[in-house]
Amino acid sequence: MTRSSVLRLVAFTSAIWISFCPLVAAQAPTRHTVLTILQGAPSFPSNPVYDAAIRQALLAHVDKPLEYFAEYLDDDPANADQEGDAFADYIRAKYRARQIDTVITVADRALQFALQRRQDLFPGAPIVYVGLSLPDERTRTEGGGVTGVRPGIAYGRTLDAALAIHPGTERVYVIANGPAQSITEMARSELADFSRRVTLIYITAPTVATLLEAVRAVPPGSLILYIWHPGNDLGNLVHSDAIAAQVAQVSPVPVYGTSDFYIGTGVVGGVIRRTSETGVRIGEMAAQILNGARAQDLPIETSPVAPIFDWRQIKRWNIAQSRLPPGSELRFRTPTVWEAYRSYIVAAVVVIGAQLALIAGLLTQRQRRRRAEATIRAREATLRRTYEQTRHLAGRLLNAQEVTRAAIARDLHDGLCQDLASLTVALAGLKDSPGTIQDQDNQRMISEIEDEMLTAYDQIRRLSHDLHPPTLRLLGLAPALKAHCAEVEKRHGVQVSFAAQDSVGRLDPDVEVSFFRIAQEALRNGITHGHARHLGVSLARSNGHVELTVTDDGSGFDFDEIRRSGHGLGLMSMSERAHVFGGDVEVISGLAHGTTIRVRGSAGPTAEV
Repeated sequence: MTRSSVLRLVAFTSAIWISFCPLVAAQAPTRHTVLTILQGAPSFPSNPVYDAAIRQALLAHVDKPLEYFAEYLDDDPANADQEGDAFADYIRAKYRARQIDTVITVADRALQFALQRRQDLFPGAPIVYVGLSLPDERTRTEGGGVTGVRPGIAYGRTLDAALAIHPGTERVYVIANGPAQSITEMARSELADFSRRVTLIYITAPTVATLLEAVRAVPPGSLILYIWHPGNDLGNLVHSDAIAAQVAQVSPVPVYGTSDFYIGTGVVGGVIRRTSETGVRIGEMAAQILNGARAQDLPIETSPVAPIFDWRQIKRWNIAQSRLPPGSELRFRTPTVWEAYRSYIVAAVVVIGAQLALIAGLLTQRQRRRRAEATIRAREATLRRTYEQTRHLAGRLLNAQEVTRAAIARDLHDGLCQDLASLTVALAGLKDSPGTIQDQDNQRMISEIEDEMLTAYDQIRRLSHDLHPPTLRLLGLAPALKAHCAEVEKRHGVQVSFAAQDSVGRLDPDVEVSFFRIAQEALRNGITHGHARHLGVSLARSNGHVELTVTDDGSGFDFDEIRRSGHGLGLMSMSERAHVFGGDVEVISGLAHGTTIRVRGSAGPTAEV
C-alpha cells in the first residue's frame, strides 16, 4: 500500500469518527493550538531538532495553555500533487474539531503546501516558516500573514575559510547534488567568484558508490566542499549526513561542510548555522503571534552563521588553530591534562602544601607533646596515689567512726542502760515500801519518775542499737536491715517493706556496715525530708556483687539543684561510704516523683560466721 493510500484511509477513518462527535466539534477552543508541518520523514536529521526546539520556545513564552502537534509531509517531488491531496485530507479529518491558531512550516515544500491549502485547512491562521523561499508582499499580508526565518547560507564563507586554512590549495571539488536543481544552482551561483582563485570541479555522481569512487581519486593539494547529495540510492534511503561520513572516511584530502549535522562525521568544519537556534527562533516568533502580535508585522529574519570545527579533524590534518577564523567554536576537543584536571591538581597542591606545613608543625610540637605527656603521666600517678591515700584514709575514718559508735553503744548499753535499770528497780522497791504506800502523792511522783526512766531507758537502748546494731554483727546485713525496717516502721508510723535474696549471706564486715549505714541514711532522708509514707528496701547478690535498693514515695528533689547548692550531705556520705569498698551510688529522683537510691559494690571476702 502506497503512502498516498494510507493517508487517504486515515483521513476517511478520522472523518467517520468525527461525524459521531458533533459536540466535540462544537466546543469553543479554550487553549492555543499550534500545528507544525515538517518536510520529510520524522527520522530526517533536522526534523527532531526543529521539533524539540520549537516546543521548548513555545512552552517558555506562550501565556495560555497550549496544544502542540507535529505532522510530516512526504519529501517526494515526483508525487507532490498526489501526496499533497492525501496529506490535506489527513489534516482536514484529524483537526476538524480544532481551530488551528498558528501554523509553523519547516522547509520550502511545507510552506508551499500551507500557503496553497490555508483557506481550506486553517483559514485565517498566521504562518511562521523556516526555508529558503522569500514570500512576496501580497503573500506576507493576506490571511493571517506570513513571517519566518531564512537559513543562513554560507557556502562562500565556508570555502573562503577553507582556503585561508589551506593557502596552497589548487582545486576544490564541490559536492552539491541537492534534491532539487535549485539547490545546486544556488551553490554554483554563490561559489562562482572563487573560480578566479582555484579550479572548481563539481562532482555529479548519480549514486553513492560512484560518488565515493570519485572522492577516492581526488589528487593531493585539493579540498572537498560537501553541500548535499541525494540519499535515495537503489531504493535505500540514506540521509546526507551519513553520506558525508562516508565521503570523509574515503577522502584523501580535508572535507569541509555546510551543515551542523556534518560536524562529527569526519568533516573538518565550516561556517554554518545552528539548527537548534533557528528552531528556537521560529518558536519564539510563533509565541509572539499567539500572545497578540501580527505575523506581517514581524520581519523575516536570516539565521546567523558561525565558524564551527571538529577538533579531532584539526589534529588529523595538522591544521594550526591560529589559521581558524576568529571566534571559531571547536567541538569534540579533548582537554589537556591541566584543563581536564586543573581543579584536582590545584586541590592536590593545596592539600600537599597543607600536609607539609602540618607535618612541620607536628615535628616541631612532638617534643613538647612528649614532655607534656610525661608531665601528665606524673601528675596522674600523683593523683592516683592521692586518691588511694584519700580512699584509704576515708576508710580508716569510717572504721574509726564505727569503732567509736560501737564503744559508745556498749557504754550506753552496759553502763547507762544498766544504771537506769537499777534505778528503776530501786524506785519499784521504794514504791512498795510501807511508808510510801500510805502517801498517795509520793506514789504518784514515783510512778511518773519510773515512767520517765523507762522511756529514757528505751530511747537510750534504741540509740545504742542505731549506733551499732548487734544484729548486724551477729546475724549479718539482711537480718539487720529487716530488723531496722521494722523498727523504722514502728517508730515513725510509716510502711517499710523489705526483701532480700537467700543468696545474700554474710559479707565482709566493713561492706556490711557500709551498706547498712547507707540504708539508714536513705530511709532517714525519705522520711525526714521527703515525708514519704511508703518505703521499700531490697537486697540482692549475684556474681560477687551486692546491690541495695531503697525507694520511697516522698516529694523527691532536683538532684542537679541539690548538687549546685552544696546541700545534700547525706548523699555525699553515701557516696563516700560506697567508694570505700569500690562501689557506686545511683540516685534517681524528681519533684513529686519519689526517690530511688541504688548502691552496687563488691561483696568482699566472706566473713566468718
